[in-house]
Amino acid sequence: MEINNNSNSVLITGGTQGLGFEIARNLIKNGCKELVIAGRDDKKGNKAQDELNKPGVYVKYIQANLANLSDCKQLISESINLFPQLNSLVNSAAITTRGSIEDTSVALWEEHMNTNLRAPFLLMQGLVSKLKLEKRAGSIVNIASTSSYVGQSFLTAYSTSKGGLLTLSKNTAHALRHHKIRVNVVAPGWMNTPGEAEIQRQFHGAGDDWVEKAESSLPMGELVDPKKVAPLVAYLLSASSGVITGSVINYDQQIIGAVP
Repeated sequence: MEINNNSNSVLITGGTQGLGFEIARNLIKNGCKELVIAGRDDKKGNKAQDELNKPGVYVKYIQANLANLSDCKQLISESINLFPQLNSLVNSAAITTRGSIEDTSVALWEEHMNTNLRAPFLLMQGLVSKLKLEKRAGSIVNIASTSSYVGQSFLTAYSTSKGGLLTLSKNTAHALRHHKIRVNVVAPGWMNTPGEAEIQRQFHGAGDDWVEKAESSLPMGELVDPKKVAPLVAYLLSASSGVITGSVINYDQQIIGAVP
């Protein structure tokens, strides 16, 4: 994994737990020295910051509720002020609250669109403007979902927001090729994270054995592991991934478009 210690500074939303935290940890393992991790919960954020910081590495937690326009703008501004060499972004934060076409409220719809789609748009816009002004290369990885393509009936707002993120990413990748700013997507399937555990308990009445039950129903017998996804994201951010841009990697054992 090739990470340029002198130029790579990374902002990771949702970096205080789950996949975002594992991405941060993997980047540090591969030589990244400057990281902003953003999240809503100060307790989780400060704990993650303490766990990730070590000699020669500077990790800063910034509190942000990405559903809020002002928080998004403040986050990218503060990140750039903190790390003037900021050139990479991972949009990992998302909400996955449930709602079908019939019972999704306007408030829930807007929360999904603001958090899962508008926030990545604003953060990408802020970083891209900086990089173009400085005539510097950069790399962005957006975390979508296999639900981006259709999704379950109870994930109407979530699936739509992630489908929009897919199109936004490819559109932006196309627009920025000549500026050497790359944009790629990783779309995991069902993943074992603290956030998913909370959702399973809240909406599906799951017990402590929900992981075992879920994995027993899957073709390869395991949920997606954030620790295994993180190196892929680090690779796409790094110079080792060369000219890869506009790519969508479906990280799952279910094959999109297949029928039984």
